[in-house]
Amino acid sequence: MNSTRTRFILFLVLIGLVGCRVQNNPPELISIAPKEAFVSDSVRLKGYQFGANPVVTFSTSKSVVTAPIQSYDDNTILIRVPITAPDMNQVRVQTDQGVSDPLPFNVKQPPPILTSVTPTNGLPGTVVTISGNFLNQVTRIRFDNIDAIVKDSTAKQLTIVVPPNAPRGPSALAVETKGGNLTSRFIVAGTPQITRINPTQAKAGTALVVQGKNLTDGVLSINGLVTDKAVTTVTDTVIRTTIPATATSGLVSVRVFETLVATSTDSLKIIAQPFITNLMARDGIAGDKLIIQGLNLQSVTSVSFGNVAVPFRILSSNQIEATVPALTTSGNVTISANSIGGTATATDPFFFYLPPSNLSLTPARQLNGRPMTVSGKNLYRITDVKVSGIAVPITSRNEGIDLLIGIPENAVSGPITVTSRAGTASVPLVIVQKPTVTSLLPVKARVGERIVLSGDFLQDAQIYFTGSASPAADGGKNTDTERWVLVPADAQVGPLRIVNIAGEVTTTSSFTPIRLATITDFTPKSAAIGAEVTITGQNLSTVTAVRFSGGTSSSATFRISGNSLIATVPAGATTGQICLTNDAGTSCTTSNLTVTK
Repeated sequence: MNSTRTRFILFLVLIGLVGCRVQNNPPELISIAPKEAFVSDSVRLKGYQFGANPVVTFSTSKSVVTAPIQSYDDNTILIRVPITAPDMNQVRVQTDQGVSDPLPFNVKQPPPILTSVTPTNGLPGTVVTISGNFLNQVTRIRFDNIDAIVKDSTAKQLTIVVPPNAPRGPSALAVETKGGNLTSRFIVAGTPQITRINPTQAKAGTALVVQGKNLTDGVLSINGLVTDKAVTTVTDTVIRTTIPATATSGLVSVRVFETLVATSTDSLKIIAQPFITNLMARDGIAGDKLIIQGLNLQSVTSVSFGNVAVPFRILSSNQIEATVPALTTSGNVTISANSIGGTATATDPFFFYLPPSNLSLTPARQLNGRPMTVSGKNLYRITDVKVSGIAVPITSRNEGIDLLIGIPENAVSGPITVTSRAGTASVPLVIVQKPTVTSLLPVKARVGERIVLSGDFLQDAQIYFTGSASPAADGGKNTDTERWVLVPADAQVGPLRIVNIAGEVTTTSSFTPIRLATITDFTPKSAAIGAEVTITGQNLSTVTAVRFSGGTSSSATFRISGNSLIATVPAGATTGQICLTNDAGTSCTTSNLTVTK
């Protein structure tokens, strides 16, 4: 009985507790302070039974928005005004126990806030995104005074299109809302791009072409230096200009409306005019390394000696090493260095010279201790002269033409060598000594006939026959070892005398000149056969035969008597000339001998 009563009492208590849970205790909203505010402003709500998880809503006829709660307790809730339409809203507090009665609250629309415009430039038709806050309640969006095309709109982002009739250039992008306006700068133009510059290396004053897109209204600069607009033409894809005289190497840029900038990926290298200030050597030969000093030499592309391009290497901006080429003639040559920046020409003279050649001697034969002139080609910068291996000084010189030297006392016949850095040339030299004669052929000869002398040092020697006042005439050969001369008319029997610059000798063998026997007279003028006729004249001692009858008779007997020749008229002789014969030939009387009976 007691247990049944206990169970009943517990049942009643349980029903009471359940009844307490089911009973509604909705929140009660008493006040809002302040009664109007901007979105995001803090507002304090007062009331009762706000519970553990209250929800605060702002509602209009078109929307219901939940406000963010900053803090709350059973009697107070601190919220921020949510983003909602600026108008009179109904504010309610909702808990799991129900919803409070509403209180009116006036939501004020704050001015729009801009965080970004993307992109900040574009051509008509470009889609532009405006990001920020409080961008709702838009009344107008415009580019200057031209309305934009709105594609999408939220409180935090607007998507618009640049109108087709928007003028090119900077424009004020204005967003007008019920809460206020905002303005941002927008450039109605495409972003410029540079795709190519040509050339990439050039000198000041030459043409430069910049290719790309969206270049219209662009201002071109080279390494920060703006080009002259008077010589610059601009299209949307090409800018042409002239490189200023003061331009320096660097990137090329195009600036459109001061804000939009395109920069080249390639640098433009400005090649300055090279200058040659000095040559480290003023002369040289093929293969020499010549250091050229100057300015702006680092961009040199070729070096020339005259019109001959030569190998070279750049040592620095101030020095080049060039190889002297093998030119065809000796002489001054112009040295130039070329680059895109221009051509530099050395003002210093540079003399190129070849090895000496074509040597000749004056005199061609010389005595020891005497001077001698060595002539030839390319006798420039001669450093050494040797005579038969003996070094001799150069007494004087006509540069390139000849040298004056002295023959050493102990020199012998042999080569004279002449040396410069370019090379060596030689020419034979004969040191003249007294002549020697080893043979004389023939030892008898007619006047005008050739006599051959053999020996040494006979060249250019003067050869005198006995009785001759003048040297014999040359007979066709004039060498040291063999000499030909002609028997002079006044030659007499005797040795020959040979004279050269070293001295003279006389032949050991005698020479006999052969002349015609000449008849000056004969007596008697008539004679019988067997009678003697006396003949006077010259060279009668050389007569080998006497004939009468104009030289047709048989040979007559004769004898020499003093300066006369006595001949016997032979048998069979007839009236006619008397003829005398010797090695030189036959001569006859001018008148006839009358042969009597």
